[in-house]
Amino acid sequence: MFAHNDVLKLVLADGSAIVRAGIKRLLVDVPEIQIVEECNDAKTAIAAIAETQPDLVMLDFHLGSGSAVEVMRKCRTMHHRPICIVNTLETDANTRAISYAAGADVFFDKSRDPEPLVSMLRKLALALLDNGVLAER
Repeated sequence: MFAHNDVLKLVLADGSAIVRAGIKRLLVDVPEIQIVEECNDAKTAIAAIAETQPDLVMLDFHLGSGSAVEVMRKCRTMHHRPICIVNTLETDANTRAISYAAGADVFFDKSRDPEPLVSMLRKLALALLDNGVLAER
């Protein structure tokens, strides 16, 4: 079981450095989550996930020369499968369906107020750490 001082590791993949910086600022209020790697494309994200074995991966749908779909499909084949969060401006029904089919666990519209995303991450982190769920994965 995880102790309260443990943290969830997060790989953050978004093509925009400004968006990544904004998410980092938001996550300062969620001490249970630590960003262990930042990426701007799918290839780098896949390598970072394989190397750091994060608990969470936050992805924009479009990632430089690839997409979140490519990353999530690769994550599904990994022994330590991270929870995949798609945080994107592409919010149409088709993009949502493609994301969930590829392995998204959560889907957020990043053009909206980020507080629901931060709130969900905080609740997820506390639930996973308090209940030792990650130790069983």
